[in-house]
Amino acid sequence: MTFNELLLDAIKCDDELLAYSIYWLIKNNVVKGIDWANNINWNLVNHEEVKQMREGNELNLQTIKTYSVPLGNRQHMIIFAKSEESAKGQVYTELGRIPTKVFDISNKMDMSFWFPEQQKNKSLRQVKDETLIFPATAMIFTKG
Repeated sequence: MTFNELLLDAIKCDDELLAYSIYWLIKNNVVKGIDWANNINWNLVNHEEVKQMREGNELNLQTIKTYSVPLGNRQHMIIFAKSEESAKGQVYTELGRIPTKVFDISNKMDMSFWFPEQQKNKSLRQVKDETLIFPATAMIFTKG
């Protein structure tokens, strides 16, 4: 896989940090986009510059993040949204209250859940890919 292909995969999978890190490597001529992306030396990446590029949204990414909102009694609502504020708005729309805690669990996109109505397991990534409009509530589940 080339760096260009890896960059496109990172964007497709909403892996913003990976996308910007690869973009930084290409932009600063550390690697070429057509080079094979084997044995990447992440120590070559200037992480402070990557952070600034992410904050400025230099790649104009519209990433959808995954949030968990505790509801009490071990129940949690999973929401797909562009920002924490948008996730809070979704909770308010659905439950009529603004949550006090919202956790970004975007790094758990490959976590799988059983969906009895469909009789199969699906990852949060699969559920997000099937969702057309954001913000959206993915599910409410009982933890533990």
